[in-house]
Amino acid sequence: MIWLEEIEQVNGGAAMWGKVAVVGGGPAGLFLARLIRGARPDARVDVYERNAPHEANGFGVVFSARTMSRLRRSDPETHARIVRASVTVSDMELRHPRATLRYGGFDFSSISRQTLLTILQEQAASAGAVLHFGHHAAPGSLDDADVVVYADGANSAQRDARPERFGTTVRYGASPYMWLGTEAPFDAATFAFVATGHGHFAAHAYPYAEGLTTVVVETDPATWQASGMDRPADHARNPGGSDEASLERLSELFADHLGGHKLLGNRSRWATFRIVRNARWSEGNAVLLGDAAHTAHFTVGSGTKLAMEDAIALAAALDRDGDPRAAFAAYERERRALVTRTQEWAEPSMRWWETFGRRLHMAPAQFGLHFMTRTSALTYEGLRRRFADRVDEAEEAYRTAGGTAARPGAAPGPAHGVAAPLLLGSVRLPNRLVEVVPEECDDPAAAVRAAGARGAGLVLLRGARTLPRPDVAVGSVLRPERGGGAAARETAARTAPLFAEVACPAADAWGPAGDELTATVRALVARGCEGVLLTPDPAPSADRAPGSRTDSAPGPAAGTRTDPGTGPGSPTGTAVDTRIDPGTAGTRTDPGSGSPADSVPARAAGTRTGPVGDPAARWHALLGHAERVRTETGAVVAVPVPDGWALDLPGSTGGDAWPTRIHLALVTGRIDLVVSAAPTVTRPAVPAAG
Repeated sequence: MIWLEEIEQVNGGAAMWGKVAVVGGGPAGLFLARLIRGARPDARVDVYERNAPHEANGFGVVFSARTMSRLRRSDPETHARIVRASVTVSDMELRHPRATLRYGGFDFSSISRQTLLTILQEQAASAGAVLHFGHHAAPGSLDDADVVVYADGANSAQRDARPERFGTTVRYGASPYMWLGTEAPFDAATFAFVATGHGHFAAHAYPYAEGLTTVVVETDPATWQASGMDRPADHARNPGGSDEASLERLSELFADHLGGHKLLGNRSRWATFRIVRNARWSEGNAVLLGDAAHTAHFTVGSGTKLAMEDAIALAAALDRDGDPRAAFAAYERERRALVTRTQEWAEPSMRWWETFGRRLHMAPAQFGLHFMTRTSALTYEGLRRRFADRVDEAEEAYRTAGGTAARPGAAPGPAHGVAAPLLLGSVRLPNRLVEVVPEECDDPAAAVRAAGARGAGLVLLRGARTLPRPDVAVGSVLRPERGGGAAARETAARTAPLFAEVACPAADAWGPAGDELTATVRALVARGCEGVLLTPDPAPSADRAPGSRTDSAPGPAAGTRTDPGTGPGSPTGTAVDTRIDPGTAGTRTDPGSGSPADSVPARAAGTRTGPVGDPAARWHALLGHAERVRTETGAVVAVPVPDGWALDLPGSTGGDAWPTRIHLALVTGRIDLVVSAAPTVTRPAVPAAG
């Protein structure tokens, strides 16, 4: 059959299996059944689905252009049917309370979930798979099959009956959300934000058929509880239906965006997202597929996409290898790295949405760029290729906030964020570059003059020391255990501003370690510190990168979140090395662009290798803490950057290089200042102090 060219490239010979049982008649299970039957017509494939054929939960699902290409290569016939029933969306629209911004260049397809299931049911049946609807397969009841596929979703009863088989761990997101629909017209993937007397709500909306749109509404737990939508009284009256009381309230809240239409429910209830990981995707004759194996937050649109791609990979592996166990191992080897990368992108995206209300004070253009850079999936070049005008607006808003609006008639364009001034209390810094003079320096006055000559906008002296009439802004940086409060403020009165140096834990910024760090900085601000120098933990723990830690199993009740495996941390303020190893972040794919992003240079000139660990992951973890501290405490935040980084125009060095990382962190309001040894200035020159 020509529609299985990917699978039939290698003929695995005699199979050691002939009977396949698939538990779960969702998109992945149905597509797998068709692919297996197409490759091995002699195999017996049964699909067991507890719901009726036309009993689909939800509204629409999305596929990226790349996933659609994979579907076309694997099964042209099914691909063609999906395309005919889909709508194509290429724009995103962000509806900030003060402005509406449009972003182009994001091609994806969306389709009704029920329509997709109908197509896949018919395609699987036509290939010879036997579909059993209204059939609840009890755990272990199908173990006599040669291959048992658990494709029964994130809440997999088959998997959870014996989680130790797969090393299953589950965590829960913090924010309550609800899947809804509407007949209101939308022509783009739309993100609307509304303010209420209780807090902020957000809606994700994308069309999936003529006159039909999926809407996902979410908010933070405090707003949800204050609004009264956490009360379960309506559930008791309507145990099998939607939360009608919340539906009505949400229709009112988003009335300005719905154009007179209402929100629609389909067993719609508030929930918190389940983050599922498994140490092993197979055991014995059983293998996990799709959400049963892994989940990625819906804000990166990858749930059904990953599941369908899993089906392609598993079917191909079974066809290549007659031994199911060897096929399972090959399938996991092929898929795990990509899934892990997607989960690592999804984690900061989920965190962004859990805390979006804390950023709505930002200028709309900066808020939009912050949203677009919530993960590391897009490079600066990718952003400019898609919507250069939106990037220009964000950069101009950043410069304006610093008091350097572009001259009338000046052409917009990139200028490094370090070059923008900053008003720090009563001191106006000419740029965002900071140098630190060590406490053991014998001639701090000469060191300050040298730093000023190199272009530093602020020089921080370790310890409480003063200088007579320096030519550059000078402040003090103290470690909390060495001073603070009124005494420190009085000692440093002539060398304002005062900064505190605090070690930044490698753990999640929104977990217990982040809570403790934020509380520490809040106390320092109350004692007179204007800013903090966040320095990375010199010994990152194993849980430093989202997705790399070991999570503990099952999470708490809805509306709460745990961060298992992330210890409380200890921001002690002890001396640490303030340099970050530039290292390498590898080669990334710019989703939607169809081409790989440039790889990050292995090391910038003049740098040294620092602590072990992915420097890009450490940088993003540091930014998470920096942004939280900045937003919640009001402190000015300085972070270290690699020695020897070249102050090039953002994007001019290619890929996700350090000049671009630093620029985006400043422009999007994640940090205020950067601490570095003398940079190699090529262009543009940093405005000199004085």
